[in-house]
Amino acid sequence: MPRIRVLPDDLVNRIAAGEVVERPAAVVKELVENSLDAGAGRVEVELSQGGRSLVRVDDDGCGMEPDDVLLALERHATSKISAAGDLERIATLGFRGEAIPSIAAVSRFRLTSCADPAQGGARVVVEGGQIVAVEAAARARGTSVEVRDLFFNLPARRKFLHTAETELRHAQESLWVAAMARPEVGFALRHGSRVLLEVGAVADEAARLRDLMRPRVSAVRRFAAAGPGVRAWGLLAEGGGAGRPVLHLLVNRRPVRDRLLVAAVQRGLRRGGTAGAGLRVAVFVEVEPGAVDVNVHPAKAEVRFARAGAVFAVVERAVADGVGAGQGTVAVGGVATWSRGVAETATSDRTAYDRSPAGVSTRRLFEHPVFDGAEGTRPATGTFRTGPRAGGGHPRSGPPDTPLGRLIGQYRGSFLLVEDEHGLVIVDQHVAHERVLYERVRRRLGGEPPPSQRLLEPILVEVDDALAGTLPRVAGLLSAVGLEVERFGPTTLRVEAVPVEVDGEAAAELVVEVLERATSLDLDPNGVLEALAHEIAAGLSCRAAVKVNHILTVEEQRALISDLMATERPYRCPHGRPIVLRLSQEEMERRLGRR
Repeated sequence: MPRIRVLPDDLVNRIAAGEVVERPAAVVKELVENSLDAGAGRVEVELSQGGRSLVRVDDDGCGMEPDDVLLALERHATSKISAAGDLERIATLGFRGEAIPSIAAVSRFRLTSCADPAQGGARVVVEGGQIVAVEAAARARGTSVEVRDLFFNLPARRKFLHTAETELRHAQESLWVAAMARPEVGFALRHGSRVLLEVGAVADEAARLRDLMRPRVSAVRRFAAAGPGVRAWGLLAEGGGAGRPVLHLLVNRRPVRDRLLVAAVQRGLRRGGTAGAGLRVAVFVEVEPGAVDVNVHPAKAEVRFARAGAVFAVVERAVADGVGAGQGTVAVGGVATWSRGVAETATSDRTAYDRSPAGVSTRRLFEHPVFDGAEGTRPATGTFRTGPRAGGGHPRSGPPDTPLGRLIGQYRGSFLLVEDEHGLVIVDQHVAHERVLYERVRRRLGGEPPPSQRLLEPILVEVDDALAGTLPRVAGLLSAVGLEVERFGPTTLRVEAVPVEVDGEAAAELVVEVLERATSLDLDPNGVLEALAHEIAAGLSCRAAVKVNHILTVEEQRALISDLMATERPYRCPHGRPIVLRLSQEEMERRLGRR
């Protein structure tokens, strides 16, 4: 057994860097948070190659004295806390004192700061954790940090960095949420020679959200709810209905990634009646500093609440109310209640059957081909036969006319009903068609020529710089399914042709969704391509599949069932949902009291 030894400082700093610095976006987050804690009124960020080559953060905060510039490079050196009790009521963003030395340990690092221009400032240069220069420097009040060649001394870590577009998107999101948290501060982001973000100080968060999303959004909805010891409020912005919802969580103005809060927001969106496509959602949670522990993660990305259940309930209610407020109201003509098999309405003594148009019989829930119309009549000859009702026999199904059995019909324009020798088979028509289309699209991705249609008027799609730069990586996959997309400007894409199954608007939504996934997937290149192929096939099939409340002819119903059963996996949709539900004869008889 080797002897226990104390690790050298440079190795300790590299280990700490692995916890704090995951990618360039983490550098941006830590440095911007330091700027905000220093009281900056404006923060400027400059990136090169998505931050892989350069991250520079410049602020006009309080700056540091020359002695503090050197002290900031020591591990756990901080001005934010001084005693153990301070950890229980943390009100600043950066307090561990690990970020600066951790970043300096894995980069070529330069820090310049000045607290009083009349007295002058100081500059320190560090390479891989080793101080190589300390010198006086003149600059305005504030601090500049320059981080070059991240992970240059850790090749194993550097090779896990992703493309410049992917790293840029993560860095953009990091600055985006910081800007949302502090609307009174101006922010700028440059990538190479391009200005990607330029927002000045504004009065409130709603104005900041409009500025950040301009020109893709103008209307912003506010929502709020409160409970004992917790208040949740936030903003919803429609992004044109394209792509996945983007969620930003802030606890006491601190950006976090918290599974509890994510689950609460997702449930709130479902309760509000939307999947959140294209939404930007910013949720602000306010609790007493002593009721939340922000010291549970090395990168300060996760928190722990003293009353997690109360926080979950308040956030869910706030989001649901916010989404519901934008859905409008639905007029209700009457409310029907059922008692003893008779429908009674709140507005009339007549039954629901009497309210049908003249000449139309509604005495059945749906028409069944085995009956000839009148209540209580005997089955039509040759269409339905039953075995003995007692003593060991079961009703038998009619002759099959589909691979699943005999088609009964369509229920409420959404489900296909089939009977077989075991009982009732229910097929969800949307996910069934989705499975059929998914395998068809996968064949196109495998080399089958894609049928497509050119648009008379190309569709222009506005995206951010990172998404636009990702297009060349996914253009081959899009073309393989019949989507022709080209870059039309710095942040504009032009959709020229779409698959025959979808319209131009749905195709544009799919393009944005695929680009977002391409910049967020943290996989090896082959894994990214395979995951994107699945995303494209699943997204296209979902958009093109027949929807609920869509009437199909009998021939279409039979054809859909036949196509479904010819697929490789006919019982699950591409997203994992079941397609077929079986109710056995025994189960139905047991539920109806016959057993």
